[in-house]
Amino acid sequence: MRASLRTPLLAGLLTLIPGTAQAAAPAGLHPVLATLPGSGGTYLLGGWQDGRWLSDAQTRPRMTSGATYTRLAPGAAPTRGQGGRPASLGEPCEVTFEVKVTPAREGLAVLASSRLNAQPRPVTALPTRNATYEAAVQAELKRRGLPNPQVTLTRVIRADLDGNGTQEVIIEARHFQNGRDDFPPPVGQPGDYSLLLLRAVVNGKVVTTVLGEHIAPRTPWDPGSSDPMPMATLHRLAGVADLNGDGRMELVLYGAYYEGSGFSVQEWTPAGLKGTPLESGCGV
Repeated sequence: MRASLRTPLLAGLLTLIPGTAQAAAPAGLHPVLATLPGSGGTYLLGGWQDGRWLSDAQTRPRMTSGATYTRLAPGAAPTRGQGGRPASLGEPCEVTFEVKVTPAREGLAVLASSRLNAQPRPVTALPTRNATYEAAVQAELKRRGLPNPQVTLTRVIRADLDGNGTQEVIIEARHFQNGRDDFPPPVGQPGDYSLLLLRAVVNGKVVTTVLGEHIAPRTPWDPGSSDPMPMATLHRLAGVADLNGDGRMELVLYGAYYEGSGFSVQEWTPAGLKGTPLESGCGV
């Protein structure tokens, strides 16, 4: 039976040392939405109000129709839209809520309150042919047991996430022999992978943080065996935006497998990552 994904698909790996916020959000509610790839819907992830994050369940009753949003897709120019009240997708995803946004736009993106300066610094798409970043992906894959990976960078995004004057780089890389751009195959073949990395300079050294990873087993799965099916998972960056007005930009992460997908939001500083209650998704 299908059920909503209430646990984030992508979890933080490090502990965040609290810092001092650089700014304050305007008073009132600031909902956060995210649009699925392709022609998918726009989900409510949660929001920010009165100095704290709110889950989607806490955000829903505070929302009104007609709120305006800034739509931010990695590497694309911002656009504006207007959203209605959230509505349940119904069974089997009755606790997943969608917001109709006009004008409707397709493609993976995050939608932030238009009253926020959601991108206080540039978020730039870089060329996907880069020897340095290809080497970083290759090293991470080898470290995880893939000896001769076919390295394919699918997106490279650069931004100063925390406003300290140093640029961070987020790298998407994946290879699936079967499957589509938006969803992986049910089971990966040997050599398949999906990797999402963040590269940052911390205390003068380059540090690589894994935001999401999937490496297919080196031995093909036998569907006639009693071994559990090793489901393939796709990891992508949905957006980079300051969702609470503190001057630091959060990471909106997207994860999918062949019968489900979801979003989570991570805060980041040079000290590490910290999860938030902002999440939504649906799947088996």
